[in-house]
Amino acid sequence: AGRDGLAAALGALADGRPAPHTVTRAPGTPGEVAFVFPGQGSQWAGMAAELLDSAPVFAEAFGACAEALRPYVDWSLLDVVRGAPDAPSLERVDVVQPALFAVGVSLAALWRSYGVQPSAVIGHSQGEIAAAYVAGALTLDDAAAVVALRSRIIAGIAGGGGMVSVATTAEEAAATIERWGGRVALAAVNGPTSVVVSGDAAALDELVAHYEGRDVRVRRVPVDYASHSGHVEPLREQLLDLLGGLRPRTGEVRFRSTVEGDWVDTAGLDADYWYRNLRQTVRFDEAVRDLVAAGYHTFVEVSAHPVLTMAVQESVEVAAADPTAVTVTGTLRRDEGGLDRFHRALAEAYAGGAAVDWRPAFAGRAVHRRDLPTYPFQRQHYWPRPAAAPAPAALTEPDEVDARFWAAVEAEDLAAVTAELADTAAVPEGALADLLPVAPDTAAEPALTGTWWLVTGPDDTGAAEAAFTADALRRHGATVVPVALAGERSDRAGLAARLRDLAAATPAAGIASLLPLDETPLPGHPHLPAGFAGTVTLVQALGDAGIRAPLWTLTRGAVSTGPADPLPHPTQQLAWGFGRVAALEHPDRWGGLVDLPGEPDDRAARRLARVLAGADGEDQVALRSTGAYGRRL
Repeated sequence: AGRDGLAAALGALADGRPAPHTVTRAPGTPGEVAFVFPGQGSQWAGMAAELLDSAPVFAEAFGACAEALRPYVDWSLLDVVRGAPDAPSLERVDVVQPALFAVGVSLAALWRSYGVQPSAVIGHSQGEIAAAYVAGALTLDDAAAVVALRSRIIAGIAGGGGMVSVATTAEEAAATIERWGGRVALAAVNGPTSVVVSGDAAALDELVAHYEGRDVRVRRVPVDYASHSGHVEPLREQLLDLLGGLRPRTGEVRFRSTVEGDWVDTAGLDADYWYRNLRQTVRFDEAVRDLVAAGYHTFVEVSAHPVLTMAVQESVEVAAADPTAVTVTGTLRRDEGGLDRFHRALAEAYAGGAAVDWRPAFAGRAVHRRDLPTYPFQRQHYWPRPAAAPAPAALTEPDEVDARFWAAVEAEDLAAVTAELADTAAVPEGALADLLPVAPDTAAEPALTGTWWLVTGPDDTGAAEAAFTADALRRHGATVVPVALAGERSDRAGLAARLRDLAAATPAAGIASLLPLDETPLPGHPHLPAGFAGTVTLVQALGDAGIRAPLWTLTRGAVSTGPADPLPHPTQQLAWGFGRVAALEHPDRWGGLVDLPGEPDDRAARRLARVLAGADGEDQVALRSTGAYGRRL
């Protein structure tokens, strides 16, 4: 856009009007990014051809794909994408699948050049080949061999089968297709109400008529072969022979398999895996839900046209506690295959909370970065006028007097409150009787939901505090899962593995840790408390395991609220210093710090639940008999 176009877009943004060059939405939540690679269906004539001339990173990656495919094809990849007159048609499976692979791989390189780095990849059917390459599991030459050789032999079974998309649930579809006795199969589960069925062409004709008669949306997929069904079984031995030389390796990016239904070590993506990828049901919906549960907040469909974005959004709406916090976006669209469309996709990810490096968008241009004004679209000074200096305050009684008064209020002790006020003012006892029942803690009862992990150290450390915390969580609605740690406190890898298994069985809505209460020295480190070391290891292991539930770290007597508040356990202040750093580095999975009172009671339990529920937005709180104190400078 030129200067006039940019000015018009800024004016629309200031006025709150939609405009072609603006992207607005409610702020998303920063978090992990997942790249999603679809199978067939996103192709269109001329897809991404504009990027060959306008995006050097894309063009370089695409050229590398063309070279890697050259030994296996007798046509030009560049001619296919540019629509050269003598280029083969994208309707051929042995042409469209390698072409889509090259476009997906090259678009992923373009996303990465703008700083959008995936921490996980998902592939749908043949899309897993591109996902495996982007994850680092296959070399480009090996990935090109898989997609080219496999699509070539698929062409040999064309003509006798087909595929149909149906707007129904997996359970309903599985029950319906039983009447055809194995002639059709459940090929893919794309979303909560989106499946694909494949099999014999005649049986699919009957299935289409069945659903049309019930006003269920059903659509034929424009292919004449039946992937993910028994039709591909004759290809097994041939495929194993063709791909026997693959050398898969453990990748740098996590790979969520839609074949195995779990995270896998990509060193196992051998020839047999790529046969099963072609034969078995694509468990795509399950994969998306797992990533949402693991805390992924941005899903990018890396393709020439979004074919899975709606399915991903439906899965997010079912699985996410707050679907508005998750961003789902495509990359290019049909007939919109240039940088303008790609930059809009970047803007959608950025508005949703993903980190984007915009410098490549201005490469080669005489531009300078400028900070926005501190008060955009306003003409008022930000700084307030200084107020007149207040008169000196009169001397007050020592803090312990004030503490006694509020303790009496908290206890609803009418006689004690009257006695404390006797030297200050004559207050009728009846007035106090009316006031006291509503003076303490008038807010609504705090409510916690879901499962909370309660992390503790050895049995002889903090047993009373653990019992108090567990009771407070249960009484206010949470389900408590005790997590007792001993040796794992200093074993990051072992703890991460244990937490990953626990999350698969009982995902956590929140985590409360009492590890700092253990002030005994860590073996081999006489000046380092074992509880503090365990806290550091716990934060690291939670990140390694991909767990994004907020972590609340609990201490006792680690901070003081004033001169009259003793400080019996200053060693536990290490956890507070570390917690403030963790909050800055991991705001998406850090809950906060709570210092428990010396003698916890029902009021303390209620206040603890209120803090953990985020009722007041405080993340550094000391609980005392006189109230809950938030940290202030």
